[in-house]
Amino acid sequence: AVDEADFYRIGWVAFDDIAVVRADGRPWLDAFAFMDVTNYGQTAHTLTGLHPGVEYAFIAGSVSSRFGIAQWSEWAYLTLAAAAATACPTDAGGEPAAPQAPNPTETATPAPVAAPTPTPFLTPTPTPAATPRPTPAATSAGDRDYDADQDGLIEVSNLAQLAAIRADLNGDGVSPAPAYAAAFPDAMPGMGCPDDGCTGYELVADLDFDTNGNGEADAGDAYWNDGAGWVPIGDSTHKFTADFDGNNHTIANLYINRSEDGYVGLFGSVSDNNIKQTGIVSATVSGNDYVGGLVGYSNQSTISDSYATGTVSGDGLVGGLVGYSYYGSISGSYARGNVSGGDGVGGLVGYRDYHRISGSYARGNVSGGDGVGGLVGYSYHYGSISTSYAASDVSGSGDDIGGLVGRSEDVSIIASYAVGRVSATGDTFYIGGLVGYHERSDITASYWDTQASGQVGSYGGVGKTTAELQSPTTNSGIYADWDASVWDFGNSRQYPALKYGGMDVERQRQ
Repeated sequence: AVDEADFYRIGWVAFDDIAVVRADGRPWLDAFAFMDVTNYGQTAHTLTGLHPGVEYAFIAGSVSSRFGIAQWSEWAYLTLAAAAATACPTDAGGEPAAPQAPNPTETATPAPVAAPTPTPFLTPTPTPAATPRPTPAATSAGDRDYDADQDGLIEVSNLAQLAAIRADLNGDGVSPAPAYAAAFPDAMPGMGCPDDGCTGYELVADLDFDTNGNGEADAGDAYWNDGAGWVPIGDSTHKFTADFDGNNHTIANLYINRSEDGYVGLFGSVSDNNIKQTGIVSATVSGNDYVGGLVGYSNQSTISDSYATGTVSGDGLVGGLVGYSYYGSISGSYARGNVSGGDGVGGLVGYRDYHRISGSYARGNVSGGDGVGGLVGYSYHYGSISTSYAASDVSGSGDDIGGLVGRSEDVSIIASYAVGRVSATGDTFYIGGLVGYHERSDITASYWDTQASGQVGSYGGVGKTTAELQSPTTNSGIYADWDASVWDFGNSRQYPALKYGGMDVERQRQ
């Protein structure tokens, strides 16, 4: 405990992640996750989202202000033995505990890695405490197993069950809400989850919000809510922290019209979880800020193999897939459709901060004020955008308008491209075929189409004609440093398309 500290800064990294970012040519600091915790006199903090059997390095520091310089502790190393959170140990007097010899569940590690250069971090909203799991009761013949495959994910087969997730944001299957019991009736003790409990939800069927089947959102639909539509799962105070696996099922005709509300999407706000294989089809989503087709606000979450199609609009920080993404990553994902708003608008993500995007793309029309990009509007603070592209027509009425990224600071852009038209509707400073404006960003092997974009310049990247971008049909020439396992280079009349994670190459070229 440090009396003068306003915050404690905690950093952690899996050693395997350091090797991955180095192999990508990125700085090793990209592999780290950090969290600032407000100092209310506590002597321990629980981290979630760590995985058993993974070797981690941890460091903690005291910070005199949110944007201050951390006074770092010694490094600590361990391998988790079970899927449980770990806390920073302290002695009886509240001081950091002295290093202990490893016990049989801990693994010694190599020599300490040099401490990172301190950088400013935001303070995430604390995750609500898990609801205690009740003592299991006797099972009756009529009880239903809601985790039949014993994978720790409760099965969702209808919209009522999807809506009930709001009453169980940590995904353990425990909720006192009547709506939860109604959606999951006659549940077995513990929902039929494994002995160590459930950690989230999974789709086992396609879902459709057009419940009356007339092809439009209207008062005849079950989740019309007087025209406001779907109530997002998780908000600014209560975040969805459970895992969610769409199992490649789709959620069709999502309708949200909440122009006065922020944190808008199928999921309003998520943290410390994994969302994967989830498809949002033909959505109409509108809100104030933090607006996305799938997620409005993402904090230290991993989103993979997911997509959203339709229209998304808002005031600021608006993205086709995610409105605002802080830490975490997006991979193998895409958004197709029109995205519009004020400042910070992107075809895939409106605003990304300390975050990684890889193997992802966006197509459609993207429009806004300042910081508008075909893939990402604002891109800040370390992390990277790699092996990704935008085929979006981009327009902005303010500054920092780019075919791929509107504004980039301290971010690596690697093996990516943009081919949409880029234009300004007012007096605009900084407009570019690839990037509108950047500071201290490392842009390598990345291109824009000077003919399709209508832009001969960019704040970074290399401009190429349509023929030059389409003529290499292998990873040769300008694509010599691109990974052939990720890209399909097509024929001499096609742009490269992603085959990462089993993406549909032909669909991308339609």
